[in-house]
Amino acid sequence: MKLILFFLAFPLLLSAQTKQIEGQVQDANKILLAGATVMLLDSNYQEIREVKTDHFGKFILTLDHPSGYYLRTTYLNFKSQELFFRSDTISRPLFELLPEAKVLEEAQVVGRAPRLIRKLDRLEFNVQNSNLSALNSWDILKRTPLVMVNGADLMVRGNKNIAVLINDRKVMLTGDELKTYLENTAGSDVQSIEVITNPPAKYEAEGNTIINIKLSKSNLYGYRGTVVALAEKSSTWKQLFGLTQYYKNEKFNLRGTYNFGRGTYARYETNYVYYPNEQTSWEGVMDRFDTNNSQNSYVFSIDYTPDTTWTVNAGLNGYYGPKTYGIYEVPTIIYDKNHVQESSYFTTNDHQRSTKTNNLYLQVTKKLNSRWSINWSSYFTDNHSTNDQDVLTALRFKGEEPTDTRFISNNGNKNRLFSSQIDFTGKIKKLGMEFGGKFSDVKTTSTLAFFDDESGELEQRPDKSSVFDYKERNVALYGSLDYAWKKWSWKAGLRGEYTDLEGIVSEPADINKRDYFVLFPTFYMQYALTDDQQFGFSYGKRISRPSYSWLNPAKSYYNRFSYFQGDPRLRATIVHNLNLTWTKNNWNIDLFYRFEKWPNMEISRQDNNNHQLIFQYTNIKKGQGAGIDLGKSFQLTGRWGVNLQLEGMYNENYFMGTDDVLHKNDVYIGNGNVSTNYVLNKDAGWNLELGNTFTSPTIQGPFKITGYSSTYVTTNRKFFKKKFEVNLSFMDIFKTEKMTISSKYGDQNNFYRDYRDTRKVNLTLRYHFGNQKVKSSNQPTRTEEQNRL
Repeated sequence: MKLILFFLAFPLLLSAQTKQIEGQVQDANKILLAGATVMLLDSNYQEIREVKTDHFGKFILTLDHPSGYYLRTTYLNFKSQELFFRSDTISRPLFELLPEAKVLEEAQVVGRAPRLIRKLDRLEFNVQNSNLSALNSWDILKRTPLVMVNGADLMVRGNKNIAVLINDRKVMLTGDELKTYLENTAGSDVQSIEVITNPPAKYEAEGNTIINIKLSKSNLYGYRGTVVALAEKSSTWKQLFGLTQYYKNEKFNLRGTYNFGRGTYARYETNYVYYPNEQTSWEGVMDRFDTNNSQNSYVFSIDYTPDTTWTVNAGLNGYYGPKTYGIYEVPTIIYDKNHVQESSYFTTNDHQRSTKTNNLYLQVTKKLNSRWSINWSSYFTDNHSTNDQDVLTALRFKGEEPTDTRFISNNGNKNRLFSSQIDFTGKIKKLGMEFGGKFSDVKTTSTLAFFDDESGELEQRPDKSSVFDYKERNVALYGSLDYAWKKWSWKAGLRGEYTDLEGIVSEPADINKRDYFVLFPTFYMQYALTDDQQFGFSYGKRISRPSYSWLNPAKSYYNRFSYFQGDPRLRATIVHNLNLTWTKNNWNIDLFYRFEKWPNMEISRQDNNNHQLIFQYTNIKKGQGAGIDLGKSFQLTGRWGVNLQLEGMYNENYFMGTDDVLHKNDVYIGNGNVSTNYVLNKDAGWNLELGNTFTSPTIQGPFKITGYSSTYVTTNRKFFKKKFEVNLSFMDIFKTEKMTISSKYGDQNNFYRDYRDTRKVNLTLRYHFGNQKVKSSNQPTRTEEQNRL
């Protein structure tokens, strides 16, 4: 706590003596240009900061240390100018910009290979204008280095405790809801995906790894837009229609996106449970078809820059799916020890779901001077969902009269989250600083109304119905320092979080109140061995709190013999991460180690006396993993490139079994992605990409999960002066994206085989209209900080 207070007071204890340069920008007629953009870049051409000229065409920039720099100046409808200088030789630069002789088309090189960028504290997968842009955001995420997908769950290095952000704001969706939302977000809206395995102190300590999906912004002035139409054929049909519109001038940047999707989604499963008491095996087939003909996702944002010191960002994004419906018909055969049928039952599950999520945000940034800025951001999330099902079971058991039973369950969930954060960033001499605080408040209510005909008539069962109210408040303070000296770079931070929670369950009646305070240190170090070779080390402590639905102890029945149940007293998981990184000539090598105390996860437990298979969230004792990540891009010819991402690791989980014995489950894992890209016709923007994503078997608590692979081909071509694009993709060509999830130890013996209908053909048409011109053909990419909402 003392260290945090020290961080907060530190700016008042030091004074800065830095070198500043003053310059001026004018046109060929000596007219001073106000609002021109001046960018300072380091000797490696990485942007450091950006300013705009005042009413007299003047600008002031601060130089952090003696070195070589670039200055780049741009202005609307003028050619850019660039100057290289050393800090000890420059005086007062004067830029004289010339008008553009011609208007250039926007440089959209759709079809290039995605770029992988290693930063001090994260890995950035830049997919903007690549072949992957024609896919939806979920399919892009599946092909992101370090990220693996198990059904609807995301994993990084064998761990599912992932926090998903969009433009640095937390998404209040998990599992199938997150998958559906991202499937209805066009890949062309994605600029890059950041995988942050050791997040800095400014981020919430929640989640072992952060995946930050950065949506793109328009850098073109005036009005422009894009219309997209997608048709997808797997075993069923799906369609997506979308419109994105932009408008930008010197002060405003507006964006509006609306996507409408419809279709039927298939999932194929076979399941098996062996009950040792009777030596019987229960084997079922469940083919699921869910139809959702109204999937609405939207993004509206406004950026306002009244002058060079103020920036205001506001927006709304969300998803609305009013009705997903289907009828599952599930036959289950019961076999004796000789695998001869002795009984059966047939389940009919008639269900309907709905989801509505809205995220509102407001961010205000003020530059106090050339070295210090303050940022205040707040967001509000409102999420409502329902899941109603009517389940009929026809029982045909040996030695019993045929009977039919029925139950109805109506589930409702309401989640509200408010969060507000303030951040200060700046530099004192060579010392960079960042400190601030955050407050968040969460309220969630889950209701379950359960009806069955056990008494002979369908009536509500209060003992199986429940109301779960949960409140959580979190207060955090953080501070971090970064320093660069010659070839060395360091960054260290400390975050403290106080959490106060209360969970109230109506049936069975229970109240859980807890509060706790945890410190989370982070440390990063990087050394430049040469200009193109760096070595790094990082450490971070994280926490993984249970999702709100995992805390609900009410039994949510899938059928008469299977249900899901949460635990109101789940512990938060504490995670320690260590990383060693080495980068040279686009080679990225990362050695890592992770230790988890009380991991929380979903496991299965079969009740052999009552013949029930129970899925529940619980804590296992501990888990740890270690391994290596390897990445490299090869440009074999001017048209042909290869991308390689490989990972090898050892992972182990210790869990307490139903036999009250501590069990160890471990595995060696190998996974990765290999892809090649070839330019068939540069003038027509015609490209071809072939790739394969694969993983070997992995584990989750008592579960053993088989490996799988997925091969894809995608091609993209432009027409009509590159305003019209056609993309054709073939996904999971060999239908190998299948998994078997099994649990076998003691008296537990069950598994299910799962295939999510991933072999598909995707045709995407995209048309660009409005202003497709740029003011400069070689503007550098904006920095991460400038693209943050």
